[in-house]
Amino acid sequence: MKSPICDMLGIEFPLLAFSHCRDVVAAVSRAGGFGVLGATVHTPDTLERELKWIDDHVDGKPYGIDVLIPENISTAGEKHVT
Repeated sequence: MKSPICDMLGIEFPLLAFSHCRDVVAAVSRAGGFGVLGATVHTPDTLERELKWIDDHVDGKPYGIDVLIPENISTAGEKHVT
């Protein structure tokens, strides 16, 4: 089953799995889907370890990282700021 997202992400199946568990991320990517690691709970050091582990277990398949970008504190609450 191919779809445009498969071509865009370089995956076999249109299956995206968001997880905080590196094992799930790696398993989904190895199976032909797109595993995505939720990274908001990690420090820079733990994130580096988790990504290294995933790199070592996805057999070169693509995966993603879900991060949150905080609002710019210097303009928080101001109107008409773009």
